[in-house]
Amino acid sequence: MERRMKKLIGMFAVTSLISGAVFADMYYDPEGDIATGNANLDITQVEVTDDGVDLSVSLTVASLDGDWGNYLLFINLPGYNGSGDNDNPWGRNISGLEGANYFIGSWLTGGGGDESYSYSPHNTTWSYLNDSYVDFSIDWSTSTVTWTYHGFVDYYTNDGVTDIGFEVATTGGNWGDPGIDLLGGEGGNWGEGSTGAWTNYEFSTVPAPSALALLAVAGLARRRRH
Repeated sequence: MERRMKKLIGMFAVTSLISGAVFADMYYDPEGDIATGNANLDITQVEVTDDGVDLSVSLTVASLDGDWGNYLLFINLPGYNGSGDNDNPWGRNISGLEGANYFIGSWLTGGGGDESYSYSPHNTTWSYLNDSYVDFSIDWSTSTVTWTYHGFVDYYTNDGVTDIGFEVATTGGNWGDPGIDLLGGEGGNWGEGSTGAWTNYEFSTVPAPSALALLAVAGLARRRRH
């Protein structure tokens, strides 16, 4: 069944003249489109935000109705060498994500946790990242898990990067499990493979405080991303 995923709009919010602006894009995924009946693995929406410094990705499912579930975030940096196809640190059977540079895997069991990795093209392997780079949180009331990657946008925009490709997936707890639900691809049943697809997110350009004041007065909204 063809998956239909639409990005709604980019939203502009002036938080303060000192702290700058936060930009957000919302992406939606149909509920009930998975091969299993596990509501805790059924993606309904993804929100990507940045404030010019940190990158945050919030994944919402139909219901976090259990104390188990695994959630994956893949990031592709255009122009940087990344992993081969179907290559991720957790060995999940998800093809179509060649060129991944970062991988974050999270779980709910035991109160939740996460592991972060970056891909080294020189050693053609994944390397574990210090825990201080990424914060992982669970909001049980909204069935949402959130990753915040500190300094990610600031670092790469200074290196000339303007956008990233990303994919999120839900999965089981075993090596070789497929992505049960994905934002831009096709999930699989247990024992089957699945296919992901990169979705584009464009970094915000945070205006100077004087420009923010003008935007606030004019009531201008950020252009919709394409």
